Amino acid sequence: MTTIFSGGTDTGCGAASSDVGPFYCPVDQHVYLDPTFFDQMLEGQLGAEGGLFSKAYVLAHEYGHHVQNLTGQLGKVRTQQGPTSDAVRLELQADCYAGMWSKFATEVPDDSGEPFILDLTDEDIANALDAARAVGDDRIQERSGGRVDPDRWTHGSADQRMSWFQVGLAEGSMQACDTFAATQL
Repeated sequence: MTTIFSGGTDTGCGAASSDVGPFYCPVDQHVYLDPTFFDQMLEGQLGAEGGLFSKAYVLAHEYGHHVQNLTGQLGKVRTQQGPTSDAVRLELQADCYAGMWSKFATEVPDDSGEPFILDLTDEDIANALDAARAVGDDRIQERSGGRVDPDRWTHGSADQRMSWFQVGLAEGSMQACDTFAATQL
């Protein structure tokens, strides 16, 4: 389920404000979204180009966390920071799941017999990759004027985020998205 809010809201995971961006709460199994994130943060502060499919990528990533909750992946997170931490692996897996969703949204028919997305263009994929790049820990650290410190990463680098989205898009399997088993992220 998705809860759209403005400014702040109460969640099963506690109070949240627009400052946290879109997120998944495993307690109540909701994705929370303040739509101003796309203009103010993703395109504004983080410098992404935007586009409709950048929004689809963000939402698919958050729903990837719901899949992780259902499959027990959220429970595997023990280390919270660092370039190969469980937190980074979890986030990269959600990016991979977003790629899987993108692939199958063009193939699997809905109740009306049509795929959810009729035409996934190169521009759509470029928008998703640009959004993934914008939310890489290295890019965020650079844009905030700090130095890039992989030991503080919680979501992975821009290149990693784009790469794992592409793995999901190309391979479309849970096995291909197993970042916890990957020797190289």
